[in-house]
Amino acid sequence: MVIIHAYLVVNPKHREQFLQLARHITSGSQAEEGNISYRLYEDAERSDAFVIVEKWKDHQAIAHHNQTDHFKSFIRDVKGLLEEEQVEVYDVVTNP
Repeated sequence: MVIIHAYLVVNPKHREQFLQLARHITSGSQAEEGNISYRLYEDAERSDAFVIVEKWKDHQAIAHHNQTDHFKSFIRDVKGLLEEEQVEVYDVVTNP
């Protein structure tokens, strides 16, 4: 399993537009075969700061996700709305 945390700080004047885009990528991503979970959370202490927490079956599922129309549209359309972004990728290792 691979977990991704995408930390996004949105310009406050673009909040509603961001949320609309986030709903679209969330629903599209949740429908993908290799997706385990895809959720958007807002920081309770920092207005307009969000994290998308993604869980994927493997790196192949992420590669497929990165080629989908909903992902490409989100990346293109969100660029001018963000003040900050940081992405962290974690490979989960399970012990038998």
